[in-house]
Formats: sequence, structure tokens, C-alpha cells
Amino acid sequence: MEPLRVLELYSGIGGMHQALKEVSCVPAQVVAAVDVNTVANEVYKYNFPHTQLLAKTIEGITVEEFDKLSFNMILMSPPCQPFTRDLLIQTLENCGFQYQEFLLSPTSLGIPNSRLRYFLIAKLQSEPLPFQVPGTDGVPQN
Repeated sequence: MEPLRVLELYSGIGGMHQALKEVSCVPAQVVAAVDVNTVANEVYKYNFPHTQLLAKTIEGITVEEFDKLSFNMILMSPPCQPFTRDLLIQTLENCGFQYQEFLLSPTSLGIPNSRLRYFLIAKLQSEPLPFQVPGTDGVPQN
């Protein structure tokens, strides 16, 4: 199986990249990371020295740059303030994506932080999303 080619937007220090490395059941390669925060970018470079890092806003990425990266998956952890869930859902639906939303507590994954986190998985295909949300004991719920 060919590895997924992943573009990481709002990459910060690389938390999503690390999560992908640790828990992915599918081979994946982060082909580039994008973030405008210079301090976070220094940490990212230290953590993932072989990943291309674009120090810019996502609006600053050209179509040519997107095409060159040839990715088939996007990971992102955008700041909450400028985005709304409703606009995200509307955009996904308008573009023909199906999606699954869920809230996870890091404690259910063995992480000592109880703040609920919002996650959304989306894809174009019409097949069901195979993701299972872990229960409070870390075991996936059906």
C-alpha cells in the first residue's frame, strides 16, 4: 500500500504529525507543514527536521505549491477564534464531503488533560467513515 501523502496545515509544533506517527494504522508521510508562527516553526523543525516547512499563512500558498506537494490527505489544527463550526460544515457539504464529528477527552486516550477537544474527519468517497470514537476507558465505541 502506498503511504498517504499528508499536508499539515496550522502545524504548530507538530502535535498532529506526532499523533499520526504514533497511532496511524495506515502508512503516511507528511509532505509539508504550514504555519506562520516563527516560534512554533522552530520547535517543529527540531521535532521533524526532514519535513518541508512553509513559514506562511495558508492563504499564502499558491495553487502551484499545492499541486507540487501532491497530497491526498490534510491534517490541521486551526486556532478556534476565526472559525465557526457552521461555516466549516457548510463548506464541507458544498464541496461534496461526508464527515463525522466527535468530542474526545484526552483522558480517554491516556493523556492527563481533561479538556474536551473537537475533532472532525471528512472525505469525498461515499463509503462510510470507518473511524470509531474511544469510550471513556479508551476502548472504541460502536
